Amino acid sequence: MSLITIYGGRDMNKEMLEKDYFNDLNKIKETIRQNQNKAMVYVNSQMIMTYYQIGTIINQRKAWGSKYIQNLANDLKEYGNSYSTRNLHYMSQFAEIFNEDEIMQQPVAQIPWGTLVNVIMPKSKSHKEMIWYINSTHKNGWSRAMVMNQIEKHLFLNGITISSYAF
Repeated sequence: MSLITIYGGRDMNKEMLEKDYFNDLNKIKETIRQNQNKAMVYVNSQMIMTYYQIGTIINQRKAWGSKYIQNLANDLKEYGNSYSTRNLHYMSQFAEIFNEDEIMQQPVAQIPWGTLVNVIMPKSKSHKEMIWYINSTHKNGWSRAMVMNQIEKHLFLNGITISSYAF
């Protein structure tokens, strides 16, 4: 379909029509991308809060033993793979390490779950280090591979050393 047809066959400058059309198309694409990104951040933050709440519930029943988590995983299969025994253990650990205020006030909920539980939590030596890597990941837009690289380079320790000499 030609642009002349789109505009009802009116006699308009074809070059001008194409320019306007492609400007509009680019604006629309950019709007879609921006709002898709906002939606992903929102969904991720809600997912992280859900995992925290599940971890909190699990931690209230620690005395029930490991079969409790296995039974939960079996009974939650209808909700997908996110509620496997392994992931429920991660949720429990996550709820032990962070409190709700930290999740809401820090960019914890904006970091992908896999990066949190597979990289930052197990590879950090302290809670302070975890928060530092979470903030740095958010601020710098690091991918999981980049976070792993920064942890291997001990960027947290180097950053602490640099800032301590700055004073």
